[in-house]
Amino acid sequence: MKKAMIDTLQKAGLFSTAAKEDMACLEKKISWKSYKRGERLFQEGDKAERMFVIASGRVKVVKEFQSGKNAIMGIFGEGATVAEIAVIDKLPYPASAIALEDTAAVSIPAAPFIDFLKKNPDSLIQMIVGLGLRLREFVDNMGSLAVQSVEKRLARFLTKLSREIGEELGDGLELILPLTRQDLAEIIGTSFEVVERSLKKMREKGIIEAAGKRIVILKPEALEAIFAEEK
Repeated sequence: MKKAMIDTLQKAGLFSTAAKEDMACLEKKISWKSYKRGERLFQEGDKAERMFVIASGRVKVVKEFQSGKNAIMGIFGEGATVAEIAVIDKLPYPASAIALEDTAAVSIPAAPFIDFLKKNPDSLIQMIVGLGLRLREFVDNMGSLAVQSVEKRLARFLTKLSREIGEELGDGLELILPLTRQDLAEIIGTSFEVVERSLKKMREKGIIEAAGKRIVILKPEALEAIFAEEK
């Protein structure tokens, strides 16, 4: 198990350049956590005592509102770090993290993580760079929500997923989504019904085939053209 934890940390850029002695100190404090689909790694509002590095599976970070509506802030898979800022600023978790599928993660308590960063400035810079990339993506998403139609936002997200997890088939790119249709709706800021209508429209145009969590992108260029069109 110790080897699996170290391998997981080394896959995360944050720990890849750390000194061996500092990694050895960190090893004594970390633990291996397993979560079933739907289980929470942490709950919004709870004290931020731990950050996580995803070893396998995927988690969604969700902002939950009293109205019952949710907004998915991000999807994180193997090698991703989650909640690193929350343990540094010592404020409660600003959102919840929920396993989209069976997931394993390395859990790192706040104090050892902060000590590690103090001793490894290169790792701190890596973290800042990673957060900067997430911020850029977040700004792009907010811009998309403000000015693009649901169909364009959905096409944009499916194109992004196809580049990350798409598998080539003879007739296109296959996606086995780690998401429900409701998750899709929460990511692009709309309702389940509108997502269904948008997918149906893409099917009728021959751009995709969709059944359950399986989507085959038959015409990737046509899908990309939807959100590349002038607003």
